[in-house]
Amino acid sequence: MDNETLKVYLMLLSQGDKEAFVKIYEEIKKPVYTVIFRIVSSKEYAEDITQEFFYKLYKEPPVMNIDNPRAYFFKTARNMAIDHLRSIRETEALDQDILFEKDLALNIDIENALLILCREEREILTLHLNCGLSFAEISNITALSLPSVYRRYKKAIKKMKKQLQGG
Repeated sequence: MDNETLKVYLMLLSQGDKEAFVKIYEEIKKPVYTVIFRIVSSKEYAEDITQEFFYKLYKEPPVMNIDNPRAYFFKTARNMAIDHLRSIRETEALDQDILFEKDLALNIDIENALLILCREEREILTLHLNCGLSFAEISNITALSLPSVYRRYKKAIKKMKKQLQGG
């Protein structure tokens, strides 16, 4: 679904159209979950945050005209995941290892290779490969310069390739 179609569904959702919400949900549920999971590294937290994301979208759809709804959704999901990590650090004082503990049920080669990347590298890979965002859109979402996003993407791909080839 392209951004223009998403804009129409957002407008309909803001007018109370429940079917518009279903269409948006079906279109972006997997990429939103993936973005959140790559940041929090916990299946349970990712599911909770994803549910909260869609609850908020349903209850309070954006009323302003959004030029790039996909980028808006992924930036919102990213911010919610980062806020969640901050709240864990502040309220539970969990150490960094617990925050990034991998889910054993997802213990496959790609997931293991992704774990060697830092959070920013995983995030950039996910936004580009899973969500189909351009490097310029990722630059806007992450507040990193376009060359920096591109360099980090290339570095992450190189690390992944080395890991997956047994190195």
